Amino acid sequence: MTIETYEPFAIPDSFCDGLVRIERLGQCRRLVFTVSDPHALGGPVRNIVAKLIVPSELMAELAQMLAADCRELVNTFDRLPVDAVMN
Repeated sequence: MTIETYEPFAIPDSFCDGLVRIERLGQCRRLVFTVSDPHALGGPVRNIVAKLIVPSELMAELAQMLAADCRELVNTFDRLPVDAVMN
């Protein structure tokens, strides 16, 4: 099964230089990514630039695919029901 995708308006890419925490949200996990701001007043800080929520059962598989530099991450999400991440 292939889920068609489209981008109705330009969504800018966000550069992230760190994963600062993983939060438990029921059956999902929220990954919080940051970018360092060395010029912030009062010393270096990390600005949150992205929060990604994924079903927890995909975490191990995503980690393996990322470690292997796999280009097929989208296929992992194709196996989920359309509303899996919303619930």
